[in-house]
Amino acid sequence: NLSHELRTPLNVINSIEQLIRSFCNSNKELPKYKLKDYMDIMKSNTNRLLNLINNIIDTSKIENGKYKITKSKEDIVYIVEEATLTLKESVESSGIELIIDTDVEEKIINCDKYDIERCIVNLVSNAQKFTPKGGRISVYIEDLKEFVKITVEDTGIGIDKKYHATIFDRFNQVVDETGENKGGSGLGLTITKQIIDLHEGHITVESEKNKGTKFIIILPVY
Repeated sequence: NLSHELRTPLNVINSIEQLIRSFCNSNKELPKYKLKDYMDIMKSNTNRLLNLINNIIDTSKIENGKYKITKSKEDIVYIVEEATLTLKESVESSGIELIIDTDVEEKIINCDKYDIERCIVNLVSNAQKFTPKGGRISVYIEDLKEFVKITVEDTGIGIDKKYHATIFDRFNQVVDETGENKGGSGLGLTITKQIIDLHEGHITVESEKNKGTKFIIILPVY
């Protein structure tokens, strides 16, 4: 599965490189708008490869106790909103509605800003992958006084209960038995749980097949 995840973006990049090279070796001109499209595809797949490799490295660091988080006082509402908004264009271009809602304007907690952003991006990206066109992804933030609750909910294909116990395991993937969606390497959810654990919080999943999925993060304020 991991080999497939590495091979797919490499094949895309290689195919585009060959296409551009064929234009260079011919008398045909490649319009700038077309070149830009090809470069965007190459960039997207390069980032996909880099993200996968970083996930592999960081997972190994965490399991060996060498991954360090740097906590500071941060506004968790701002962090979650900004991380979610970075995916807004991508999500909405897939025909999926993206909603962010909070019951508090500001909530200061002790956390690693970069790693919490990474968790939110992982969860929203995962929701996008398994939510069909016309669906909805909702991100909620709730103030629980000594804790904060972050929920990422979608109206996607859902996850069969038999997979709930292993969903955060390394290299496990969300399974779509229809074969219409591929679950990826499964490292995104693993790292998300490991980061939340390092923050002394916890993450759970609630889902039923064909009824959407809800990931719930609880983080302590201190």
